[in-house]
Amino acid sequence: MLKFAVLGEVRAWRGENPLDLGPKQRRAVLAALLLRRGRSATVADLVADVWGDRATASAVGALRNHILHLRKILEPDRAAGTPPAVLVGFAGGYALRLPPAAVDIDLAEQYATEAERASDAALAHDRLQDALSLWAGTPLAGLPGPHAERRRAQLTERRLSLLERRLEADLRLGRHAEAITELQPLAAEHPLREKTRELLMTAFYHAGRRAEALEVFADTRATLVESLGLEPGPRLVDLQQRILRAEPAPTRPAPVAERVRVAQLPADIADFTGRADWVRRMVEHLTAPGGAVPVCAIAGMGGVGKSTLAVHVAHLVRDHFPDGQLHVDLHGFERRGSAADTLGDFLRALGVPEGEIAASAQQRAAQFRSRLDGKRVLVVLDNARDAEQVAPLIPGTAGSAVLITSRSALPELPGAVGVRLDEMTAAEASTLLARIVGGDRVDAEPEAAEAVVRACGRLPLAVRIIGARLASRPRWTIAAIADRLADSRRRLGLLRTGDLAVEPVFRLGYDQLEPQQAKAFRMLAGPEVEDLPLPGAAAMLGLDRDEAEYLCESLVDLSLLDATAAGRYTHHDLLRLFARELGPADETEALPRLLDFYLATMKNVVAVCNPGTRLPEYLETTRARGLSFSDGADAQCWLNTERRNLVALFRQAARLSAAASPAPALCADLAWAMAELIDGGPHAQELSRALEELLAAALRAGDRDLECRVRVALGSVLTYALARMSTGRDHQRIALSLGSDSPGNARLTAFAAQMLAGSARVGVEVAASLAHAERAIRLARRLGDPAIECGCLIQVAKTLSDDGRFEESVASAERGLDLAQQIGNNALEAMALHELGAALAYRDEHERAIELCTRAVESARRSGMSLRVGLALARLAHVYMLAGELIRAEPIAAEAVENITRAAGPLHRGRVMLMHGLVLQGLGRTTQARQVLRATAEIVVQLEEADLVHERIAAELAVPVMAMLREQVDAVHAERVAG
Repeated sequence: MLKFAVLGEVRAWRGENPLDLGPKQRRAVLAALLLRRGRSATVADLVADVWGDRATASAVGALRNHILHLRKILEPDRAAGTPPAVLVGFAGGYALRLPPAAVDIDLAEQYATEAERASDAALAHDRLQDALSLWAGTPLAGLPGPHAERRRAQLTERRLSLLERRLEADLRLGRHAEAITELQPLAAEHPLREKTRELLMTAFYHAGRRAEALEVFADTRATLVESLGLEPGPRLVDLQQRILRAEPAPTRPAPVAERVRVAQLPADIADFTGRADWVRRMVEHLTAPGGAVPVCAIAGMGGVGKSTLAVHVAHLVRDHFPDGQLHVDLHGFERRGSAADTLGDFLRALGVPEGEIAASAQQRAAQFRSRLDGKRVLVVLDNARDAEQVAPLIPGTAGSAVLITSRSALPELPGAVGVRLDEMTAAEASTLLARIVGGDRVDAEPEAAEAVVRACGRLPLAVRIIGARLASRPRWTIAAIADRLADSRRRLGLLRTGDLAVEPVFRLGYDQLEPQQAKAFRMLAGPEVEDLPLPGAAAMLGLDRDEAEYLCESLVDLSLLDATAAGRYTHHDLLRLFARELGPADETEALPRLLDFYLATMKNVVAVCNPGTRLPEYLETTRARGLSFSDGADAQCWLNTERRNLVALFRQAARLSAAASPAPALCADLAWAMAELIDGGPHAQELSRALEELLAAALRAGDRDLECRVRVALGSVLTYALARMSTGRDHQRIALSLGSDSPGNARLTAFAAQMLAGSARVGVEVAASLAHAERAIRLARRLGDPAIECGCLIQVAKTLSDDGRFEESVASAERGLDLAQQIGNNALEAMALHELGAALAYRDEHERAIELCTRAVESARRSGMSLRVGLALARLAHVYMLAGELIRAEPIAAEAVENITRAAGPLHRGRVMLMHGLVLQGLGRTTQARQVLRATAEIVVQLEEADLVHERIAAELAVPVMAMLREQVDAVHAERVAG
């Protein structure tokens, strides 16, 4: 077996015998391939890695010569004419095919992963020490080339990180003296590494050497201030304060928020039966080493057990994919959702912030492939429609694997290993039935059991449904079920594939239900949502929560409903279609009842997030009470959880007649209420598309009230979440023209005017912005809605400040602040405070401005809305910057970017990032500043209305600043043209 080392000199062994790898340049080629961990490298890649800028015309020839010699070294016994099995070639490049942990860095990472999963500190310590013992000097020692230089620094940093983790384990084990012995020279060698200093302080303190612990802090602070002009981080400061107060310090430093590994697989089936040959072959294929992404595609009819087999196999191989497992139900049979939606969910699960997720499916697919590059992730795509649907969801580089289920065989999917799953054998189906209902019952009625299995078509889903029914009714005989199945009049085909039908399976399960269960089964299949929350199901069924839960769980027990999580339910898509075919008259109320529940809850969300508003009075009257919330954070969390369902319901309602169903009107009110929170939240792109469909329905129906509500909501999303300002303002203007100042429409007109006041300000239309705000204020006062009035006063303050009219801006902000405090609205109070602070800062009243903006952040945090927190932090950083306190501005600006990225669209994010870049530039951190400005330029270039953004930014910033941004924008454009 071949083994390799890169954590020191590059070496290789066959068994225990060392191999002569030749000169340094040849070992550099080998190292470049080893560190790609099985991924391929083109000739151009390898030349750049080894020769860099010094590459000559002879470099390609030299590379091929090195490859030839390495193949002889690695496979000396390979017969002439036989293709290489280790250092393989492909069109234009090369790759190494090695077993897991053949390279010392891979083994080190394996030990590090085992340490993360260790149940106690001693085991974690030992595994980390095992990893560290693999370093044998400077990584890639003596190797030439830019790749070796770059990776040498990364591997050295990795060793330091593992060493700190092992020393942390020492402290947890009480080995303080031993840790001090190692930490003192390590801290001296890396004086700016705060983590090491934190560990040393902790060790001294627990060793009873309190003075020395404080001395470490003092020395660290002096070094940081002298070298970087920075104060120690919050963890060091917190530890120092604990020591000064003689409080019990933690036995380990405050942990960094650890990355949660994606683990989306559903639970394995405890009574999984049969399929042994397919299981073995699929496990072998998914875990086999190779340069391509292994893909298994399981095909078969509904109910044949495709999903169960996929999940079972996925659990068997999950340890082979330590970076996680992604799972999605693609609902292929119903054609629900899109590749873009799925990619968005995968990117969120992989840690990509909402603000960084691209708009198009093609861009999201590229992001997904980049995110999985170098990682080992299992992707399970359940219930796929066709190859076109799954193609964007397949990783692009080796290491990951894909498991697909579909009713189609997907022969057009390149490189996939197809698994055609047929019904179980009679013996397997009988075994499954016995495992569900009990072997004694099957043994007592073998002929009846055989008849049941035969009538079920030996389909696992059918056997499971019947078995569950028998298991829950121990007094029933198997013969009683067999007799019912024998009645051919009940075997009407609904979903057929050849001679085999799924409908008898579903029909039999349905016919066993009590009337209340049957009604629930039909009604819950109506809404086209991912899954139903229990309170929503209760509202649809007209039951209290406990009764609804009992009913839903009884359907889950019978395999007629799935529980996706505690308190959330869904139908399998084929069962959903079956239930809809059954639906009698009263099930037409299913969708309106669910929307009624959502609207009632949304009224409560608005009330708790926006105190002082009278919006709920102008929305449709609801029968349900809806959920209540303790604070804004709780309400915002609920809305973010349900936003995807709301998007799906908007699309479903758009297909209904507004005259025949109340659903479109309920959806329009829901959208209006969401818009008044002015918080982009997740799924903004998907929401805008759903609202466009709802708007088209309103136009078809000629319903102006419905159109007006939808346009206001759509304009808000386009403007504030997606930075499509011109299109957003068009919708708002049309809505304003459709509305009136009559009592019935005045509230919506006031909100539309408020939205236009804000979006016109963003477009530098000062007079128009003020006029719209004045109209909204006049209407709000007439209606007695202080929240609208307050929001507009703050908009006026912003507009006047942007126009240089600071005295007027201060007066408007103060009126807004007084009103926000009167109605107890934390979000509006935060906005008023930071706009007042900004206006004062422009008047050089910096101390007062900083105090106000600090209070604004506190108020925003109380509101529970991430966008408000981000905007308040941005203003605080801004006033610190105006005051010349750049060191204090920088971490606040960075935190503002983090909050804005989670909650808002590209326009807000780009503007705050630009400010962060300016602060970094002012601190002399030019490399970081250039990176941030470049990222800002990338955002601006991708916006649909980049010129309008430039206009807005140019109105705020000095010419040199715009020149810096323009330079980065031009660079991005040039690269795209060249590409």
